[in-house]
Amino acid sequence: MGSCFAQEIRRALTSRQIACVPSYRNISFDPAEAIVDELPRQEHMNFYNTFTVRLQIEQMLGLWDQADDDWWQVKKRVPWGSGCFQDPYRRGIFAKSPEVLREVIESMNREMRGGFDAATAFIFTFGMTEVFINKASGKVAAQKPLYRGGGGMQETTLHVSSFQENHANVLAIVDMVRKHKPDAPIILTVSPVALARTFQDADVVTASTEGKSVLRAVLGQVCRERDNVHYLPSFELVTYGGLARSYREDLRHVKTPVVDEIVEQFFNAYFAPPSA
Repeated sequence: MGSCFAQEIRRALTSRQIACVPSYRNISFDPAEAIVDELPRQEHMNFYNTFTVRLQIEQMLGLWDQADDDWWQVKKRVPWGSGCFQDPYRRGIFAKSPEVLREVIESMNREMRGGFDAATAFIFTFGMTEVFINKASGKVAAQKPLYRGGGGMQETTLHVSSFQENHANVLAIVDMVRKHKPDAPIILTVSPVALARTFQDADVVTASTEGKSVLRAVLGQVCRERDNVHYLPSFELVTYGGLARSYREDLRHVKTPVVDEIVEQFFNAYFAPPSA
């Protein structure tokens, strides 16, 4: 679970016959009435930061209940013609009515919980510290304002989150998993995919580097504070390889062979050979 790099890890693990959950394609919705991220085309949903990962886990475990009127009404070109309601807390979730949106959210939470209950290990990938807070609820929104024709311009405010905030979030994530899965290994990693843009008064490369550095420090601290929590150095394996070797032409997304190398090293480090 996590940013777009989590999707790359999922693909690599699946190619090695490792079952990955949640099974996002099991989320029930009618494409004539709702849009759910990039489903069914891609078996993934993006949760870019520690706040949205924590909130999704809290919701699926019943620790936070999203209010029935906690949505944004937006003007967006949609298959159903008119009327569009957006979920602020998950990327690219739109529906023709609040009732349909609620059904989609409930289906998503059921699949997330089913995956959580089935999992024997957990991998979380975190991508950024620059977030947008929903003014009405105080919760962090899933995406930047106006993403894919959505809302957020008037509804949110920019927040550059701190080490302390992200540290608290990751500890909470680990502790929630531990309460239900006391023996499950937890793998933490920083996404090597750089920011495409920043809303700060700063250069995007500078902002991206600062955010990744904060997250890297957070994950190192959490691994020292909790047992059976491990750091997968995907960020280091990619960035130390250099731009030309590691990245696609956009200089942001990682080449598939490099992801495969990372997963191969992950296997070598964490998977015991089959017993004779």
